[in-house]
This record gives sequence, C-alpha cells and structure tokens, in this order.
Amino acid sequence: MKLQQTSAFISLVAGSLLAFSATSAQAFSPFDFGTTFSPKPADPKKDIKLEAVTFDGATIKDFLLVTDAKIIKNDHTTGQQQGPASSDHGDGTVSDPSLPQGPKKENPTAADIVASLGNLNLNSIIDTEDDYATSIIEVFFGQATDTFFFWERGNPKAGDTQTAGNSDLFVESLDKFGNVLEAFKITRDMWEYAGFDINTKEINENQKVGSLGLKATQKAVGLRLSSFKGHNGPDFKVVAQNVSVPEPASLAGLGMVAGALVVSRRRRQAAKVS
Repeated sequence: MKLQQTSAFISLVAGSLLAFSATSAQAFSPFDFGTTFSPKPADPKKDIKLEAVTFDGATIKDFLLVTDAKIIKNDHTTGQQQGPASSDHGDGTVSDPSLPQGPKKENPTAADIVASLGNLNLNSIIDTEDDYATSIIEVFFGQATDTFFFWERGNPKAGDTQTAGNSDLFVESLDKFGNVLEAFKITRDMWEYAGFDINTKEINENQKVGSLGLKATQKAVGLRLSSFKGHNGPDFKVVAQNVSVPEPASLAGLGMVAGALVVSRRRRQAAKVS
C-alpha cells in the first residue's frame, strides 16, 4: 500500500475511534427485537424472507434497504480466504425477482454489496473472514432514518444457549456529508437468537443467527460498518426502519383531524343555507 493511502487509512481509523469515544455518552441505544420470517421453520440453505420485526409492542413491516455502498477498506489476502468481506448466500437459495439475493463473490464490488444487503432475503449476507484483515464498508439507505436492525451469523461458545453470535461489529452512523454522528460496538455477547439458522456457500454447517437493533439519537443516511482484528469476522445483514411512514396512532390522529374538518365544513355550509 502506498504511503499516502496508508496515512489516509490511519486517519480514518483514528477518526472512527475518536468519534466512538466522543459520542459514547450519546451513542446508539441497543435493543432486542423479534424477527418474523417465512417459511417457518426456515431451511438454513434456502431463501428466508424477512416479513416483519417486533419491538416495544410495535410491528414494523416497512423497511429501508441498502441502496448504495462504498468500500473504504477491504484487505485482499491470498488463498481461499479473500476479502475479507465477501458477498455470500445460502447453498440452495434461488435468485427469484420477488426475493433477490446477492452473488457469491470473494472480492465484491460496491454493487455486489448492495445486491447482498439490498433485499429482504436473510440468507443473503456479507461474510467477513475471521481476523484475516480489516473491512470497512459504508452503506446507505436512500433517506434518513434512526432505527437499524442487524442480524449476525455465528454459533456461540459451547454451552451458551442465550446468545447467538460469535463476532463483534463496529457501527457508525453518517450524515449526508459523511460525518460520523454516533458510534457503537456490538459485541458478540449482545446477539439474541433470531429463531433461524443459515448455511451459506462459505461454510459447511448450519449456524445460528442472532439479532440486535440500534436506535440513534439523530437521523442518518448511512452507516459505516467495520470489522477489525479481534472482531472474529462478523457475517451480517442490516436493514433500517422507514421512519417517514406515520405510526398507526398518528394515522388515527390524522383521521380524527380530517373528520373534524369535514364536520366543521358541513356546519359552515348549513349556516350559510339557513
């Protein structure tokens, strides 16, 4: 790597760590959520469609998907394990227009990453390799949001029945200028079992999938997702909530307001006639 590129990367990592330190007091708030998927039970090797997530008594079905991506750093290695972040999918998934998937590609382009993450197929993921090198990818959702849902594939330690995950993921939210707003390190003990397993091209066994949500204090248009040495290679999927859609209570309130306006208008018309 050229000296100029090395300096730029060091500055980026330093900036990320500084941002994490500076925002840790007002960082993302993690939360658990339930995943509704089909078919159920899911075949670990085949398509698994995200139908909804449930948390805080609400069911969310309107998601923002990844529409753009930017590879900041994705170290290439030699041999079978390359990347380290690669596009991956289940052994038996089918590229169906109604439920697309990304490619199987060791050294993906930004477009490949969008193809892997920009769908509702929970068996179409980004697979990073265990401590081979650094991966830093920025993903964007097309509009601002403050609620993000993550899934991570990886069997926990033997005897651990509470969690489902074996890797860490460093998450930073970005504004439209690329500035870091908030940061949070999801650690491997935070993933809660999402109720299904997956088995993708890069592995030869079924592995549990864990989930965790992050709620931001500020709306962001994208996320910077980083895997460093010691993170144990997170294999992840991420979507966001479409917060531009009014909640049911808000819609009911709007209906009441509209009804009141109609009644008021009729009264005025009746008064004019009389």
